[in-house]
Amino acid sequence: MSNFFKRLFSSDNKESQKPAIINNEANSFLNTLVKEALETKEGYSAKLSNLEHYKTLKKRPETFKKELIHLLVHYKNISYSDKWHRESYYVKDVFSKLLSLLVRSKDIDFNEDELLQLSIELSARKKSYFYTSDWPIIPFLSRIEKKVQAITLTPKLKQSLTNIQRLVTHRRNLYADEIKVLNKIKLIKEDPKEFTVSGSDALGKVILDTLKSFNGETRTNFVNLLKHFSKGKEKSTPTNVWLKETETLIKSINRTSFLTENLISWNEVLIQLLKVIHRDKAYEFTFVTDENLQLLRSAIWTSPLLNDDNLNQSIEELGLWSFKKLPGYGAVSVKLGNACIYAFSKLPYRDGVSRLTKFRMKIKYPSVQSLITKAIVRVAEAEGKTMDEIEELAVQDFDLNDDFEIIKAFGPYKGIIKIIDTNTVSLLWENDKGKQIKTIPKHVKDNFPEDLKDFKKQAKDIQSNLSAQKNRIEKIFLSKREWEFNQWKELYLDNKVLAFFGTKLIWNFKTDTKTTSAIYCNNKFVSPQGAIDLNFNKSKVELWHPVKVTIGEVQQWREWLIENQVKQPFKQAHREVYIVTDAERATNSYSNRFAAHIIRQHIFNALCRERGWRYQLQGQWDSFNTPTLTIPAWKYKVEFWTETDGVHDLANEIGVLNYLQTDQVRFYDEFNQVNMVDVPAIVFSEAMRDVDLFVGVTSIGADPNWQDRGEERFRGYWNSFSFGELTISGTQRKDLLETLIPKLQIKDHCSFEGNFLVVKGKLRIYKIHMGSGNILMKPNDQYLCIVADRKKEQNVFLPFEGDATLSIILSKAFMLASDDKIKDRTITNQIERR
Repeated sequence: MSNFFKRLFSSDNKESQKPAIINNEANSFLNTLVKEALETKEGYSAKLSNLEHYKTLKKRPETFKKELIHLLVHYKNISYSDKWHRESYYVKDVFSKLLSLLVRSKDIDFNEDELLQLSIELSARKKSYFYTSDWPIIPFLSRIEKKVQAITLTPKLKQSLTNIQRLVTHRRNLYADEIKVLNKIKLIKEDPKEFTVSGSDALGKVILDTLKSFNGETRTNFVNLLKHFSKGKEKSTPTNVWLKETETLIKSINRTSFLTENLISWNEVLIQLLKVIHRDKAYEFTFVTDENLQLLRSAIWTSPLLNDDNLNQSIEELGLWSFKKLPGYGAVSVKLGNACIYAFSKLPYRDGVSRLTKFRMKIKYPSVQSLITKAIVRVAEAEGKTMDEIEELAVQDFDLNDDFEIIKAFGPYKGIIKIIDTNTVSLLWENDKGKQIKTIPKHVKDNFPEDLKDFKKQAKDIQSNLSAQKNRIEKIFLSKREWEFNQWKELYLDNKVLAFFGTKLIWNFKTDTKTTSAIYCNNKFVSPQGAIDLNFNKSKVELWHPVKVTIGEVQQWREWLIENQVKQPFKQAHREVYIVTDAERATNSYSNRFAAHIIRQHIFNALCRERGWRYQLQGQWDSFNTPTLTIPAWKYKVEFWTETDGVHDLANEIGVLNYLQTDQVRFYDEFNQVNMVDVPAIVFSEAMRDVDLFVGVTSIGADPNWQDRGEERFRGYWNSFSFGELTISGTQRKDLLETLIPKLQIKDHCSFEGNFLVVKGKLRIYKIHMGSGNILMKPNDQYLCIVADRKKEQNVFLPFEGDATLSIILSKAFMLASDDKIKDRTITNQIERR
């Protein structure tokens, strides 16, 4: 037995001789339990469930457990002495956990006198030594709260709460758990008949205005609802009991539409406040009181019971603003954001999952994305489906027609929402003669303001859904997803939002005897050779990937897309394919293909989040972490190693590194690291494609301004990246340009020279690198810096969306072919300089 243990339980312990009635049986039991805990000690945290004596405690009578509680409180009160030894921290942990479990125990019932006695004992600590984290204060207060609900708040109980309140508030700066305790006490001490709303902030004022709009019995019922809303501050989500009571209270108001309108106005107040905070980029700001924040959070929890589209839309906007990162602060209100996620998870699954999917796409916090994914999984399990199935079934159709349009009459005018591509949803207008009008007609603005607002919102919703579905569908490549034909048809042809993707992507249709690739075009399935005769009803469907087929088939599909002017929502037929190289066979367990690049960390971090890689910014502190992609369907993990040694001195004002150096790529299955040749082909190709994208987009060589303002030490790397050998993505770009250029009006100005597209202008000859998009001018390879204006890109058909570098190269080629017409002096001054 340790010295500390002897002092604690021996009769010689002077501190134990403080006035206290020690129950010998409880003392002996505690003595033995602590001895067992010390003998089986592992780490710094006690695991009571592993102790045999703790298991026997459950069978002890209620009176014994109460004696043990008093004993634990007594020993915790006297154990803060100058005689600490190493074991004392562990014993303290045992005491704290045991006391917390006993106070929470459902098979112990305390009467008022017992609660008062415990309150006195809990308040016996000196203020300077009292920390709420050491005590189960919240569960103890919950005991008092239940007793108050049964017998009302007696003066003695109220005084005991005041004593705890004074003990907690002895310090100037309070921690979160102390604020939680004070809020709980305030809630218990409030007289239900005197319930008030704080009018000290904008939200409180609008809630008070809502109260004024009710009268009589309705007002009484609404006050009861607000009282109910004020409960549950310590809960992260509402309990079923709370929700059932909420439903009853809402029915009692009997004016749910008016209630919905007021809840929307509450949300709007917070949305406007959050917008101002973000607009001003405030480091210090006045938000709302905890009491009013709880009222709004409860209202959001309640929203699925009302299930109003406008209310759901306002909650979606509130959630996005709540999670939006404020520089130097983070998310302004995680509580509100989490409440919004909860509300969507309780909506009918089609609407709820659709909103959660958009949420996950727009919010980049990994922890929040994980929370949303878990919410979707819970909905899927409740519906008896997989997460993939539920996300597809939840996609809204928006009543689009076969041309991916919505046409709505506004008096003599027509509004037309039309999907152009996954990044563009246009809103057009026609008069009664069918003539297009560029702006919204005044007649529509004056006579249909609400309908116009809803119409514009619908266009915005379609756009956000397209972006979310594009990200989701592209991830199917690594999901091993397969559909029965009729299931696939219902999803990707009958649903017009998904049909925008389904009719532009190549699919494999598999029967017992063969696999046929096809696109659904002009109401029939076709291959590069023409219409297909196949019993599709008996086939299974998967998304086609070029790594699984011959080069000849890939080329045929590329030619077909260009010939038929089909623009895919992302690269599929033109997708880069990565196979293991001889160098990777030699290194065997890792790839150096993308090592030794200098990349811009902030852009890299954003791109990692977009592509589903886990990564956190590194700085001049202990922040090292490895960018990692997890592929659940294959039970694989990919790491893209980065280094900071050579760039550790290059950081911003808060110590975050501006740059990283790239290193190895490694693959792991669920057990071990995997050699390059053993990685499944599609896993290897897709992971390396991501890494190529990271380097291609974030490398300092992709920054055309680097020549003028970059670090001198990296000048050699910048030149080698900007004008060196092409990566696979650059090679693919070159192949496509060689096909496209002969079809363009600038074809006579263009030729190809190694890794460059050469453009002959009136003033000079230009070499555009097909990897970086950077430019050299003949005859002396003088660098020409042009920062492309993407709003002025040429209207050239491309067979896919998403290659910004390709669009920039074409835009620069058109500009330089007519270099005598360039007006921008920052460009002409460079051209004229010899």
